[in-house]
Amino acid sequence: MSRRWVVWLTIVGLSLGRAACAEAAWVWSPQTGWIGPSGAVKDTPAAQFDYALAFFEKSEYDKARIELKKLLKHYRESREAADAQYYLGRCLEGRRDYYEAFLAYRKTLQVYPSTARFNEILERMMQIGNYFLSGKKRRLLGAAAILPARDKAVEVFQAIVEDGPFSSQGELAQYKLGIAHLALEEYEQAVSAFEQLIERYPASPLVDDARFQLAQASLKGTFKPGYDQHATDQAIGELETFVKEYPASDLSPQALNRLQTLRERRAEHEFQVAQYYERRKQPASAVLYYQSVVEQYAETSWAPKAAARLTILEPLAP
Repeated sequence: MSRRWVVWLTIVGLSLGRAACAEAAWVWSPQTGWIGPSGAVKDTPAAQFDYALAFFEKSEYDKARIELKKLLKHYRESREAADAQYYLGRCLEGRRDYYEAFLAYRKTLQVYPSTARFNEILERMMQIGNYFLSGKKRRLLGAAAILPARDKAVEVFQAIVEDGPFSSQGELAQYKLGIAHLALEEYEQAVSAFEQLIERYPASPLVDDARFQLAQASLKGTFKPGYDQHATDQAIGELETFVKEYPASDLSPQALNRLQTLRERRAEHEFQVAQYYERRKQPASAVLYYQSVVEQYAETSWAPKAAARLTILEPLAP
């Protein structure tokens, strides 16, 4: 046999061998359905997606994830890719890996922003954010739930605000972002979140609650009298605005009570400053602060005390 025929027969044999291997790559039986070797992928993205979805529908989430990842690796430009990325999130959610599910959902929105599932994904992200906000814990690498997750609620709500600001979930996520910051005692960030809600969604039914929560956030950390009263003044301003604009709100009685508490503390501060100047033998400066208490905080318990000091000091002031 000539050398040329030997080479030709070798090539044919190799080709037949590859074909045989390809035929053997997928095996079907009524009991198992189609089974392929590790790394094997269906001939079309539609077939690969259907194969992966069959596992998902049987709650075999790990197998479904493997096949979905194959689709995204081999057919990432296909029209099935967006749904494949979405179902990765569904698989992780099915496994109760909620934070990883959130990351998968957000990747769907960012890589495939035209997905028809856009609003559904935002709704699922909102549910995950609410889950974390309730004080639940999150899993770490699929292990037992061991990490507190309110900080993850902030991350989820911020993502919804950024990815879907004009969606039906956008304004609610902005409000929940403020609530999550409050839960974490991050009051400055909470104030910012509520202010953005009021500015971006002025017609939202959440605005009155946001104004009250904004005042609550401003209120925190102002109970100790001190020389820097900016936070107290901001809280007073927010509460006064709330009571004026929403007098019929169910929150108005509580807002009025807190407003009175703050005004008492603000008057106390002014009174203490007046006493400081009085001890320093500066009656003119002391008189100015006592007058401030009497004129601006007349309804407080400090006003009569300030008035009593004024009757003594005013004759001494130049």
